[in-house]
Amino acid sequence: EYLNSSLTEFSKKYAGKCIGICGSIILEHRVPDHLYIGNQFCHLLFPERKLLFEIIEKAAAEQVEITLVFSYIREYMLDYITELLDEINRWCEEKRQSVEIVVNDWGMASLVKKSRRNLISSLGILLNKRRKDVRLPYKHGIGNHVDSLAENNLNCGFYQDYLKNTFDIQRFEFESCGYKVTIPDGHHSLHLPFFQTNTSQYCTLYAVCRYGDRGKQKLPENCPKYCEQKVFLYPKHLKMVGRYNSLFGYDEKILWDEKQLQDYLEQGIDRIVVNVSL
Repeated sequence: EYLNSSLTEFSKKYAGKCIGICGSIILEHRVPDHLYIGNQFCHLLFPERKLLFEIIEKAAAEQVEITLVFSYIREYMLDYITELLDEINRWCEEKRQSVEIVVNDWGMASLVKKSRRNLISSLGILLNKRRKDVRLPYKHGIGNHVDSLAENNLNCGFYQDYLKNTFDIQRFEFESCGYKVTIPDGHHSLHLPFFQTNTSQYCTLYAVCRYGDRGKQKLPENCPKYCEQKVFLYPKHLKMVGRYNSLFGYDEKILWDEKQLQDYLEQGIDRIVVNVSL
């Protein structure tokens, strides 16, 4: 859809699929500053090489910053990913621009830093670990104390220094996850309204669609992408859905409370990432 539309048209279509303040955020900016390309959770949902370069060529022509999103990297993917990063780096040199890479794997963080000065790392959701669960309000002893979950290791100065000195990572990807998160110093990204709670390298949805039994989970290397049409549904009060290899909830509060979003902006969030689909 993006390749067949102008950026303005695409933004309007994207905003039309949003609810709450998400649509108004997009329309207010008219066109996005960044395009996030890829998937943080499933290693099979990253675009194939030809499609990838068609997208980034169009984004570069429209002067939109590019963020490539990778999940964990399986062993059999290492050679392909290494070659792909080299090719992206060469493209950056030709275009004289940089590309941001969201990493969700420590090996990937090392690959991005290694002799690829045009690639800038951002710490992904899978490495920004915290307790996230749509059922927290219903759990005894936790529901009234979610404020204690506001901080994680990224709020520690020595850990921030480690990420900067070892991997040159200074931007972190956060999610609006149903309770207030304390954002560390710096310039960081906030994803809304969906947040990830569980991810597995074995896909439950694939097992059910392929074998009719969620217990028969295997690691698919080639996938027919059942997740383009099917999801697991849960009771409405849980506000969650199962898609591909993950479970997601959505933060209903931030969809309607502009004050909550403004608080994040004042803390150091300088980029809002709106996810229409997961």
